[in-house]
Order: sequence, then C-alpha cells, then structure tokens
Amino acid sequence: MKRVGIIGYGWVAGANHKMSYAIADDVRIAAVCDLKPERLQVAKEHFGLSDDCLFSDYKALIDSGKVDMVDICTPNNLHCPIAKYALNAGLPVSIEKPVGMNSKEVAEVQALAKEKNLPVFICLTWRHMPTTRFFKDVVDSGIIGKVYHCYIKCIKESGLWEGRRLEWRFDAEQAGSGVLGDLGSHMFDFLNWMNEEIVGLSANSAIFVKERQKVDSDEIAPVTTDDSTSIIANLKSGATANIELTRCAKGLEQLVEFVIFGEKGSITFSNEVGEGLELNITGDEKGRHRVPTPAEYGEQGSIFQSQSFLDMTDGKTDRYTSTLDGGLKAQYVIDAALRSAKEGRYVTIEEIKNEIQ
Repeated sequence: MKRVGIIGYGWVAGANHKMSYAIADDVRIAAVCDLKPERLQVAKEHFGLSDDCLFSDYKALIDSGKVDMVDICTPNNLHCPIAKYALNAGLPVSIEKPVGMNSKEVAEVQALAKEKNLPVFICLTWRHMPTTRFFKDVVDSGIIGKVYHCYIKCIKESGLWEGRRLEWRFDAEQAGSGVLGDLGSHMFDFLNWMNEEIVGLSANSAIFVKERQKVDSDEIAPVTTDDSTSIIANLKSGATANIELTRCAKGLEQLVEFVIFGEKGSITFSNEVGEGLELNITGDEKGRHRVPTPAEYGEQGSIFQSQSFLDMTDGKTDRYTSTLDGGLKAQYVIDAALRSAKEGRYVTIEEIKNEIQ
C-alpha cells in the first residue's frame, strides 16, 4: 500500500485530488500538511487520520517517515521549493500546475529529479479524463488530416464571485500569474499533448477587478495577476492557435472547449454540451454528428491523474502520463505570454529557453 502525503489541503486537494485517489489502486493518504488548522481537521475526517499525521510544516511531513511520496497542492511560489526538498529526501513528487513561478526554477527541479533519478508528475488534469483521452485518440487517428487551426476556450466567472477576497491567486508574488498559469497551463499542455507545440505567440492581458479586500483584514489592496489573457500562437506544425482564458465571464461557471480544424474536417469537445465529441468529416454521410465516448475510456466524470502518478512511481508510463517535461513546456508558454503582454510584442519560445540554458 503506497502512502501519500498531501501538502496544501485547499479546494483543489479536497475535491479533485481526494476523488482521484479514491478511485486509484493500492494507495492511502497517510499524512496531510496545511497552515490552516481548520483544513487539517477536514483532512483528518476525510482520511481518518490521527493527530500525529497532521502537519503545519511541510519539512516535518517529508522527514516524518510516514509517506512514500508527496503531492504538492500549495500556492505556486511554494511548488518548486517543496519539490526540491522532497526530491533531496528521496521522495517522488506530484505537483499542481503551473509547476513554478518561472521556467528557470522549473528547470532546476528537472535537473534535480534527473540527478536523484526520481519521478516528478504534473497535475495536467485534462489529460486524465475519459472524453479528452478519446479526443486525443481521434486526432491521432488522422481522421481530420493535417491540422490547420486550434481554437481553445477556458472561461469562467469565478473572478466575479461576490465578496471574493484577495487570496493568493490574485497576488503575483505568490501566483506568478492569474488565469494565464491557473487555466492556461492545462490548455497549453493540451496542445503539446496533441503534438501541436507552441513556438511563438502574441498575448494580451487585462485585470478587470483591480482591487479586493485582503483575506485577513478590512484593507483593500491591488490585484496583480491577470483576470483575462488572449493568445494567438504559431505551432510547430505550421498550424495556428487562438486561446481565450478568463475568470470574468459572468454567467458561466466553467466552459472548456477544444476545436481542431484540419484538411479533412473538425473535432469539437465542449464540457457544456456533455460527454462525447462532435465530428464533421468530409465525405461522412452522417455529416456533423456527435459520437459518445466509448466505455473503455472509463466512467464519465472520473479523473485518473492520481493513478497515473502512482503508476509513474512504479516506472510505468503511457501516452497519458503528464511529466515534468510537459510541465516545463507549459511554463515556457506562460513566461512568453507574460513577456508578450508586458512588452506588446511577439515572443518566441526559443527566446525563453535560451535565457535559462
């Protein structure tokens, strides 16, 4: 039985990660770390933990001998420092996205992982759901031929929730970026996973809610991370990509949509429509039609990322495994988009890579 220690038990860990580990094989959550006592009490109830398995110091959890691997779900500025400490202690790690605050520190984690010969898994969740896995296999089958255009949306209204305070996601010193890293990491990885790697881009960002009340006081302070980022990108294949990211789309809890147009037709996934894909292939007598996700991809609503992490620690990987290499590629795009939006110019991925080599 593998013993996992979760560091950071906020919403993401208490929902997605808890559910994902619940359907994984031969694993238990053996310890949890968080700075907030109330979150530790929730974790204690969720996993039936004793008090000696609850920690407020991540180093104490890692050094406790109670865990075989670590799952990092903290604010972004802590991802890489915690990962380095765990790797130096000989523990494999899973890291929430974005991997770090910039490509340089992510590359440092990559170098350490190679030195220690330890696996690092990145929680790029959209690889680990039934219908998106089906989507990849359909694209890989060549049914739409050469890809010309990719249109991606990840838009929600969470930035407009009434009374939402200046939590860490709105602070550049803790988050690095806003929706660009939070939502964009998944979308950039999705393109890479489809073998449509971004090589250069132009980005435009905006902050719509410019001030918020601090979490622990009545003081009002500025928001310093993007509420919205739009990207036009060139892909290595010669195709183009338009990517829309926002947390200020009133009336939409969350819309995630992938549309790929190729020389022979198009494939569409939209979480608002439901499971399955829409195909529109030249010469198909059915015309534009929906195709259900085959049962072999698993029960709808499942997230398989925890099983993929556990398999990775056993040396087993497959076409779905989201590694540190993929996380670093997504980080290159984040850094390029931040620079493009700030300087108002086209930025290549090669420019970002050259600066950290």
